[in-house]
Amino acid sequence: MNIRMRFWTFLSCLVLCGSCLGASGAFAETSQAPDRWKGEYHAYGRTIKIDTEITIPEKTSFPILAVETMKELSPEEVKKHEEYFETLEKGGRKNCFWSRDNKIHISYFDHKSHPDVSNPGLVTTPAHMLTEYDADKAYAEDNNLTVSEALDLVRKNIQLIYPSVDYKIQDIVLYDRTKYRKSGKKLDNKGQYELGCMQLMDGIPVAGSIHDAFRQERTMHDLVIAGAGSAWGLVTDQNNFEYTYTLWDTIAELGTPDQCLPFEAVKPNIESLIMSGNIRCVRHIYWGYAQYDLPEGSKYEYVLVPAWVVWVDWADDSIVELETDAVNGTGFYTESYYYKPIIVNAITGETTNPNDISEGRMLLPESYMKWIDGQ
Repeated sequence: MNIRMRFWTFLSCLVLCGSCLGASGAFAETSQAPDRWKGEYHAYGRTIKIDTEITIPEKTSFPILAVETMKELSPEEVKKHEEYFETLEKGGRKNCFWSRDNKIHISYFDHKSHPDVSNPGLVTTPAHMLTEYDADKAYAEDNNLTVSEALDLVRKNIQLIYPSVDYKIQDIVLYDRTKYRKSGKKLDNKGQYELGCMQLMDGIPVAGSIHDAFRQERTMHDLVIAGAGSAWGLVTDQNNFEYTYTLWDTIAELGTPDQCLPFEAVKPNIESLIMSGNIRCVRHIYWGYAQYDLPEGSKYEYVLVPAWVVWVDWADDSIVELETDAVNGTGFYTESYYYKPIIVNAITGETTNPNDISEGRMLLPESYMKWIDGQ
C-alpha cells in the first residue's frame, strides 16, 4: 500500500503558523522551538516511545545550493599528501593516504597491532551504540579522549587538504578493548570511537540524501551519491586513527525558500507513519539539507535543499518484526537495512516513502522548483 501522504492541513497551517515562517528558509521561532520530541504511541500491538532531540543549526538563512561531488586531487596534490604522512611514520603499521572514486582515505598507526586481533575465532571486540553523550566527556574503554577531541581529529586531518570543510557527528559506536574469548585477556590498550559524520555546508548539516531514502531497486550510483557529504572515522587517539571522507562542493547558490514549515506542523505526517506500523523508532531529527537530483537537461545535476530529515527504523510490513539482533554481525541500527531517512518537504510537509519505486522519485519536488527555474 502506498503510504506516502500529503499534509492535508497545509493551508490551515499557513494561517495558524504564519508567524512561524521566516523569509530566509528558516522559521522565526527557532529559539522557542521544542528541543525534543517526546511521545508514546500504540500501533499494531507495539508501544513506540519517542524521546529524540530536534537538531536545528544556529543559522538564519538556508539557501538552496547546486552541488557536485568532490573533484579528484591532482597527482601532484596526492603525492604531496602521501609524502606528508610518510614523514610521520614511526615504524610498525604503514600510514596511508589515497584519493580516488570521490573519496579520501587517511590512516595512521604508530605501532603494530597484536597478530591475533584479526582472528575472530580467538578474540572479540565488544561494541556499543552511544546515543546520548556529553561531547566534553570520554566514553571509550580506558581512553581519556573525549568525543569532542575525537571529532577534532576528524576535522584536523581533512582540513590539511580542504581547510574550509567541517563535519558534525551523527552516530557513534564504542569499541571496547579487544580480548581473548576464553581467558578475557586484553590485547590492546584502549577502546575506540567509530564516528559517522555529516558534512556542514556553512554550518548546515547534509542530513540525508534522496538516494538513501528508498528500499527497493538501489544501484551502485545510489550508494555513491548517498555517501556524499559524509565521513567515517575510527579513532583511538592522535596516533591511531582511520578516516574516509566524501564531500559536496558548492557550485552556486540558487535562492532561498521564503516559507518553511516548523517541525510541529510536519510532525503529524511522521505520526501517521508510526500509527501505520512502518516507523518503529525515531533516531534523529534534523533541520538541515537534503540532497535531490534535478531533471535531465537541467543546468545542474544535484541540489541541497532545506528540509526536515527524520532518521528512523523502518518496516515495510506493519505486522512483521524487524530483525534487529544480527545485522552485519553487530546488530547496530546504523548498519541495518531498516535505518532510513524520511525526508519531509519543508514547503508542503509531504514525506518520502521508503517503499516508493516510481519513476522520478529521486527528483526535486515541484514545490522547490520555482527557486531553480531560470538558473
